[in-house]
Amino acid sequence: MRTLPAEVVDLAHGQRGALTTAQARVLGLLPSDLVELASHRQLEHPFRGVYTLPPPPGEDAEGRHLRLCAALRLLYPQGALTGVSAVLAHGAAVSGADLSRPVLRWSKDRGTGVKGAVFRRSTGPVVETSLGPTTALPQALVEVAMDSGPVAGVVSADHALHSRAVTLEQLSAALDDVRRWPRAGRVRSMLALVDARSESVGESQTRCQLSIAGIVAVPQVEIRDEDGELVARVDLLVDDWVVVEFDGRIKYADGDPSVLWREKKREDALRRLGYVVVRVTWADLRVPGKVAAMVRRARQDVRPA
Repeated sequence: MRTLPAEVVDLAHGQRGALTTAQARVLGLLPSDLVELASHRQLEHPFRGVYTLPPPPGEDAEGRHLRLCAALRLLYPQGALTGVSAVLAHGAAVSGADLSRPVLRWSKDRGTGVKGAVFRRSTGPVVETSLGPTTALPQALVEVAMDSGPVAGVVSADHALHSRAVTLEQLSAALDDVRRWPRAGRVRSMLALVDARSESVGESQTRCQLSIAGIVAVPQVEIRDEDGELVARVDLLVDDWVVVEFDGRIKYADGDPSVLWREKKREDALRRLGYVVVRVTWADLRVPGKVAAMVRRARQDVRPA
């Protein structure tokens, strides 16, 4: 079996794991060699004219998408990433958006693009990121909402607002640029739902599901006891007494008894003050209507006097 030459590996590593067939030819690899290497999974062939190294262990969907973006940029160095690709390049969180194909800003008069990628005309400024030129973040967030729906847009926009990478004014201006476009209503819905106080993807998704169900949930509320001492800062608060906590399980992953004990004491303290605590997991979020039903049941509990 033919092995991948070290100089090819080094070149690809210097280009975020990708190389073009033209570059491979310079290093002595014919198209037939590349096909053979791909058949033995030493290379992947995402687009015509470019190959990538195999994915690293544990690569997630975002990592794969960024690897595809790097490969696409080799083919179209004058293009700029846009949409969800630009959002990832800016370092904003993404969840619920289509990551199967990279999105490139490209004028059709330059020719049609390769299969496996999305090409579009985009508006607004182009800025530099670690992945090269991209659409500015406010415009990219607007595209995510139009492409994948308002909730996906909220997740990314919440993160960008919380990290102060964008402002509400910038998002509103980006909406003005596409106000008459198809699916602009999704962007308006996104702007009605965003909240810079949310601190995680799970919190944003939970808040959106509750809001869509007509339940107002206030993010990051400080709860104090009768003496004014801080008991907890909770993810979401409904009706002033139903605490909704998103439980991502990451902080419990190592099974540290002290972490579990602190969390139990915190929850016990909230209940002593009369609060009802609802814990939401990723599994709950995946079941339509389940989170809203959990909170509605909690609202029926009688708060102690």
